Amino acid sequence: MTQGIIPPLPPVIAFAPHPWWNHWLSRQQLLSRLGRRGWPVIYSFGPLNIWYRHTPQWRQSPWLGWLEERDHVRVDHPGRLPPLWPRFSHWDRWVIRHHAGRMLGGMEKNRGSMRPVAFLFHPTFEPWLQWLNPSHVVYHVFDAYRMMETWTPAKAAMEKRLIERADLITTSSQGMADTLPWGGNHRAHVLNNGADAHRFLAAEGCLCPEDLAVIPSPRIGYVGSINPKLDLEMVLTLSHQRPEWHWVFIGPVYMDGLTPRDERGRQHWQQCLARPNIHWLKRKTLEDMPAYLNHLDVHAICYLIARDQQGLKEDWVVHGYPTKLHECLATGRPVVAAAQQVIVDDFQHVVCVARSSDEWEMAIAGALVGQGVGTVAERRAVALANTWDARVDQLEQWLLAMIRQ
Repeated sequence: MTQGIIPPLPPVIAFAPHPWWNHWLSRQQLLSRLGRRGWPVIYSFGPLNIWYRHTPQWRQSPWLGWLEERDHVRVDHPGRLPPLWPRFSHWDRWVIRHHAGRMLGGMEKNRGSMRPVAFLFHPTFEPWLQWLNPSHVVYHVFDAYRMMETWTPAKAAMEKRLIERADLITTSSQGMADTLPWGGNHRAHVLNNGADAHRFLAAEGCLCPEDLAVIPSPRIGYVGSINPKLDLEMVLTLSHQRPEWHWVFIGPVYMDGLTPRDERGRQHWQQCLARPNIHWLKRKTLEDMPAYLNHLDVHAICYLIARDQQGLKEDWVVHGYPTKLHECLATGRPVVAAAQQVIVDDFQHVVCVARSSDEWEMAIAGALVGQGVGTVAERRAVALANTWDARVDQLEQWLLAMIRQ
């Protein structure tokens, strides 16, 4: 906890679109550290949806929800009952009210009558505010939501109300802040992603994991969620042109969307799995990740930055801040990345930017012969300057200033 702060701190009820136990992203990194510092945090991804009753997640869920203590956070396991049913708006309003009440009931009893801080990572949770009655509202933007294919007028209305209500707005990149409407761009504080850099430095010289060791070098690796925002077409092209290079993908696969981009992603991923020099090692634990990253020859942050139908404007991916960037840099291994704005603006001294298949091939080839951008020391210095602990130091300062007003 920050020195000089007298407890109790107000409870924090946080909402984001993904289960806590899935791939760790900014919300788990930020909230678990707040919990460790004494903030009582509850995390939920909301009620289950009746439309997904045929999915493994639905089948594996209990009938009634419960809260689990893990990672210094009380994590919500929503039950099958009651589910959201988007066809019936009155029913959904009742379900949201019921779920909000369950989250309020999960707050520590010794907090007395303290109202919670609502910490929303997506505007679709704005309807909960009516029933949470929070003392303060935090809106953290981790993607340029309004530029996505799945954005709707209903989501825009929720975001408008959320921006107007928010006491603190934070974004993962400057680009996300700049694209916020309704004055949010002028109020947003940039809170970039970070890394547990010391864990990755400490893994230098460790044994190579068995399933990675059987893959020949050179190994070009991507670590993170495997989804349609990856430039898998480029990977396929280079896998044919450079059959001696072995591509390694480490992470969970999310390819179940319904947009044209999702469909193309599924097709390309199936083609990748059929290639002898493209390997999928699935999801790894946080504890095992440093060993895997330290035994890749080149790190590839291979996002696809598409353009709109007129070919004039780059899509939402350009404003992202790669969650794994600083973990990759902490290993000291060379990094090649797509031209996301934050990479171009802030990290070209330690990351090689590639905008086409030809540039990707040249960048990887150079990195494999010691011509990667930046030195080992320079890459690690950047990672050490961008830790999650430093990010939470800043976030906690903003939170304390907010609740003192």
